[in-house]
Amino acid sequence: MEWQPDEQGLQQVLLLLKDSQSPDTATQRAVQEKLEQLNQFPDFNNYLIFVLTSLKSEGKLNTEVLNNSSSQKNVSLIIH
Repeated sequence: MEWQPDEQGLQQVLLLLKDSQSPDTATQRAVQEKLEQLNQFPDFNNYLIFVLTSLKSEGKLNTEVLNNSSSQKNVSLIIH
């Protein structure tokens, strides 16, 4: 059976990725803290993979969102 994200969890990850693009320092700090919390959950990387593969292929993902350094760290850990 193929892994499917929980809709609420997916929305949370998408919002976090969107917020990571904010120039506001407080927002960036909050995003970093949330990423550190989410990294404690094994499924978090599954959500990132889902976003990268499913939503990108559907044209629903702005790839600039993934340029966030914290997101890149998780993605490169997944790939390697």
